[in-house]
Parts: sequence; C-alpha cells; structure tokens
Amino acid sequence: MEKKTRILVGGVFDIIHLGHIKFLWAAKSLAKNSELIVIIARDSTVKKLKGREPIFSEQERLEIVNNLKPVDRVYLGHELKERKTIYDIVLELKPDIIALGYDQNFDENDLRNWAIKKGLNLKVVRLGKFSFNGINSSSEVRKRILGLIKR
Repeated sequence: MEKKTRILVGGVFDIIHLGHIKFLWAAKSLAKNSELIVIIARDSTVKKLKGREPIFSEQERLEIVNNLKPVDRVYLGHELKERKTIYDIVLELKPDIIALGYDQNFDENDLRNWAIKKGLNLKVVRLGKFSFNGINSSSEVRKRILGLIKR
C-alpha cells in the first residue's frame, strides 16, 4: 500500500461556509493520494485571537469538520495554557505538507527553516482566498446574518 501524503491545516472553522469548503478541497488536492488532517482551534485560542467566544464549541466544530468530505482526520489544537505551538503539533503529526490559509499569521519561511533544522522534509504552501457570492470569512457571514435580523 502506497504511503499517503499527509497534509495539515488548522483553523477556527466556526461558521462553515463555502470558502472553508474550497480551502479544504484545495489543501486536499495538493497531492494525489493524500490524507487531510485538520486542527481545530480550541475555544480558549479563539477567544484570545479573535477577542470573542466562538459561536460553536470546539467539540461541535470538531464534529462538523470531521463530517466534511475532504477531511480524513480532525484533532483539537493544544490549550493555550499548555504553551504548545504549531511546531509541537507538526512534530507530533509529522505532515508532509502544511497548507496555510490566506489570513493565518504564520511565516512560511520560518516554518520551512524550522523544519529543516528539525530534519523534517516539509513543504509549506500558502493558499489563496476562497469566496462565494462575496463571502470568504465567518465574520462576513455574521454581518450578513445581522443585516437580515435588522430588516
């Protein structure tokens, strides 16, 4: 049996929209015979990074993403108090490719250089912005919902 190419992505995935789906399919298609692994941000991480509680709990977001067709495996990220980082997750899961979203604050070169120092053969790819009908973020979905409620 041929070894699958492990592709790692991470994110909040709070209100799933077509931008998320296109992102996941684009990540999955970075290699033939691939295994897409998704890391879901913990509630504490969302609160710190976005300054608000997520709409759906981490467990709900994990279940939702786990049921999306391109996804092979899903894990919860580390709690902030554990002081672990994306680097710890990469060492644990040993992906072949990391696919970053357009809005994720990671430096591709830093990740590549770190991987080289750790002896990992790791490709880092920054994927573009995916949208549908002008929606490319959960924040835009929230704005649309609020606009409909205010009518």
